Amino acid sequence: MDEISNPQATDSPFPPTRRPTRANLFGMERAELTRFLEAHRAPAFHAGQIYRWIYARRRLDPGDWTDLPKTLRAQLVAEARADAGRVVARTAASDGTVKHRISLPGGGEVEAVVMVQSGRVTLCVSSQVGCALRCDFCLTGKMGLTRNLTPGEIVGQITLAHGEHPLADTPYNVVFMGMGEPLHNYDALTAALRILSDPRGFGLSRHRITVSTSGLVPAIERLAQEPIRPRLAVSLNATTDEVRERIMPINRKYPIARLLEACRAYVGATSERFTVEYVLLDGVNDTDDDVRRLAGLVRGLPAKINLIPFNPVPGWLAYRSSPRARVVRVRDSLLESGVAASIRWSRGADARAACGQLALLPDREPAARAKRAELPAGVERTGRRVQDTTP
Repeated sequence: MDEISNPQATDSPFPPTRRPTRANLFGMERAELTRFLEAHRAPAFHAGQIYRWIYARRRLDPGDWTDLPKTLRAQLVAEARADAGRVVARTAASDGTVKHRISLPGGGEVEAVVMVQSGRVTLCVSSQVGCALRCDFCLTGKMGLTRNLTPGEIVGQITLAHGEHPLADTPYNVVFMGMGEPLHNYDALTAALRILSDPRGFGLSRHRITVSTSGLVPAIERLAQEPIRPRLAVSLNATTDEVRERIMPINRKYPIARLLEACRAYVGATSERFTVEYVLLDGVNDTDDDVRRLAGLVRGLPAKINLIPFNPVPGWLAYRSSPRARVVRVRDSLLESGVAASIRWSRGADARAACGQLALLPDREPAARAKRAELPAGVERTGRRVQDTTP
């Protein structure tokens, strides 16, 4: 039975909030499930069976767990639940990308995206409700941070994607590139990675999981020591500390040289190259000098550069994407310099589901807060392009 909080507040125009009293098993690892069963005086050896039902089979009703004794199933129905959240809205883009708005078991909502291209399926998941790092070109940063997701709320997005799309026999990749900074929610992230990569859980190879970070250096170094080390993608987006500090405040604490040093150490631990993500902002970070500096930063590192045309959000973000010809020129110049580079053309932009567009915000920023959408200090518009005027 659910417990009603503040039952005396009968004069409120809103219905009382219901708080579930049953423990949520979804998100627990095997050791936690074992402790739960022991605390409820149930045979602990059933933890492995429950774990497989929840994650490998994605069957969330305890009454359906048919290899458990009937008495235990009845007890679990009464005292526990397996709640992965629910999809409350879907938005389909013209290219087949689908954005899902998900209501979380712990309250609040996030967005997650399913992308299909040339038979390749990628699930883009969120790690936080909002984000505290406030990168100036990212819509999620305009939300601020509400809270971290739990491990169950992270992997729940993947379970819900299975329910929405025929993924059972389809290889897919998971990228932590949705709402939030994954390494800012480190403990929940690593717990989710263990569940995702466990053969008795989701059974994903770590090579199919990518964690994207804005550059939390200590967390990168810590992740390099974990038993489960996913692929690493680093959002760089500038070639000088001066420009990066304007568009990514995290650079004030962990400048470019320090960030790339941590990436080199991560590569040493994983023996795999990492990805440098570079969002191209018209007139801000796409000049010929930027291209030369970018090639110099990456040359000699086991890395590839992923060029990402900026995805505009009129009314919220003040930047423009580099023209298509300029994007291609940047890629070709990098290739000519001997640096591995490719372009990640936007998918899902017309559903506000592309890179940097995920946020639970209205179509336009309220007028009272409009100044937040102005260009960074030292940057002004001159005609079509945006020019850096810092001395």
